[in-house]
Amino acid sequence: MNKTGKTTKNLKIVFNGDAHEIDADVLIKSLVNYSIVAQEASAYISLDSKINIKIKAIQKGSFELLLGVVADAGSNLFSVEGIDYAASIVVIVGGLYKLKKWLSNNGEPEIVKYNNNNTVNIKNRNGNITISNNVLHIYQSSEKTREGLKKTFEALKDTEEIESFEIIDQENDEEIFHANKKDFDSMASDIGDIEQKKQKEIKIKQELSVFKIVFKENHKWEFFYKGNRIYALITDQNFINKVSRGEVAFRSGDRMVADMEIIQVFNETANVFINDEYFITKVLKHIPRTGATQDAFGFLETNQDDGE
Repeated sequence: MNKTGKTTKNLKIVFNGDAHEIDADVLIKSLVNYSIVAQEASAYISLDSKINIKIKAIQKGSFELLLGVVADAGSNLFSVEGIDYAASIVVIVGGLYKLKKWLSNNGEPEIVKYNNNNTVNIKNRNGNITISNNVLHIYQSSEKTREGLKKTFEALKDTEEIESFEIIDQENDEEIFHANKKDFDSMASDIGDIEQKKQKEIKIKQELSVFKIVFKENHKWEFFYKGNRIYALITDQNFINKVSRGEVAFRSGDRMVADMEIIQVFNETANVFINDEYFITKVLKHIPRTGATQDAFGFLETNQDDGE
């Protein structure tokens, strides 16, 4: 890994069959959806990470595509020497494809047992599979990931000349994932899908300390909330418009009072719902770090209870 945290992992995507060519639409759909799954996995592990999928070469024979997975873990994660972020993402994505295949062939889990080594064992009457906790959590919590896995095989299942689909670690010549033609139909469906149990909690008049401001639309700000660092998407469009027009200026250390929605997911091990996503639905007050209150938006007064 270089000093910027950027790493690269080389893969082969193999479409096995008699032909040495492939329909462009099938190829594009398969690669786009592999990329979507990789992006979702990367965002789950590190919010400010970046990942790019680069096509490196095409060879004749069973149709092989060489990919370079270029990943940057960002500033907050995998800074330890020797950690290969690209390789880690490739392993997780391979695990997601394996889990999708297992669920498609075996059906919904009956027993989900978390182990002490950050793995989870999934069982039903048809068999079992052991995967990492991250793989299960990403699969359960990200609808975009589940759709990407499914759509990888939507075009493949109707392509007669393709007999199997493989993902191979080019550097070690190791198979990461393999699916035969008989698997394509079920993997393109919702058979066996599992989703994480979720609930929404509404919090009124909550105080947050601003840590990092992001002016791009649909990007999350960073806050400290109840002693924890969180990332929250601001959905209060009136607030966003006023910030964009420069009617109020924020800096690190300012505070705000706001209404929030917190999406919680069920943790099977702890048998409890835990906070997963934060949305700021209404900004009520801006408190600069000097202590003065700024009412640039016609904020409501907050002399009532904080909704706890």
